[in-house]
Amino acid sequence: MLHTQPTKQAAEYLRQVIPLLSQENLPPTPINYSVFYCYLSGFSSALTQIIDGIRQDKKPFTLPLMLELYEKYVLGSETLEQQEKIQQTLEQVMRDASEEVSKATDEASDYTSLITQHSDTLSTDTDPHAMSLVLSQILQDTRSMVKNNKLIQERMQDTNHEITKLKTELALVKEAADQDALTGLKNRGAFDQKMKHLLTTRAPKDCTLVIIDIDHFKRINDSFGHLVGDRVIRYISSLLTQLIGNKHFISRYGGEEFTVILEGVPLQEVKSLTNKVRIAMANSKLQRKGSQDTLGQVTLSAGVASLSSDDDMESFIARADKALYQAKKTGRNKVVYLT
Repeated sequence: MLHTQPTKQAAEYLRQVIPLLSQENLPPTPINYSVFYCYLSGFSSALTQIIDGIRQDKKPFTLPLMLELYEKYVLGSETLEQQEKIQQTLEQVMRDASEEVSKATDEASDYTSLITQHSDTLSTDTDPHAMSLVLSQILQDTRSMVKNNKLIQERMQDTNHEITKLKTELALVKEAADQDALTGLKNRGAFDQKMKHLLTTRAPKDCTLVIIDIDHFKRINDSFGHLVGDRVIRYISSLLTQLIGNKHFISRYGGEEFTVILEGVPLQEVKSLTNKVRIAMANSKLQRKGSQDTLGQVTLSAGVASLSSDDDMESFIARADKALYQAKKTGRNKVVYLT
């Protein structure tokens, strides 16, 4: 298939990513995939130099390192550029497939016309020599048609395979664009899109927003360092996923804040679920890695708001945020609901 150079090159990068991840003993997660796509395609010269250096020194690509590279060099416009590149490649492949079908249709039509002409000649010409020539030409045209059909079939199979690959790769990159690099939860951009969708389509009657914040998180960072703070954030993310479940929308809102959107769940059940997370966190005994030292009790505060018919995105979030402020102001380690 013929591609314009940028599209063809983008497709080649896509084909190289998975083998490269395997070579570096990395699983094909959206984060790893996006980092190495950026590396191969040269979106960032700084990223290229860093990865080249790591590979030359034969150092491992650890999870913290991949998260750092993703946050620093991939998040934002470059991720969107990846999506656009893959989308352009997919569209070009689809156009090529359409051209192949059109070409096959034209060739079939030409073949039909030739056979009709040969048939007319046979019905009017009684000369044995002339008839032999016509039959020979029919055989030649048929062989040519069969050969062309086989080539077209092979090209169409290649096209279908490439389309399937590109769709999978596009889904991976889109997933990475919606994912918080540190926790694996949905990110702020995905949260904003979800909220816009809810308010556009008018969510179910029972729709609730919960904003959760880690109490005294600055103290954790100041006392134990940011790496420990990151581990606390990941631990809470895991707790939210386990206790609230993947069927509800959970995101990292920013810093030490998380959001949960629950649809079709009665308010009392929302409060119960949120308190379950709060209690589980308060009872967790977190230790520093490689040490018996504990971090002390780490608690959560949460604000809860129900979607009303006259809400817009700002008012809905503002009520949940106000409830969170009340929880903080009145002692922390509690859940507050505001109508």
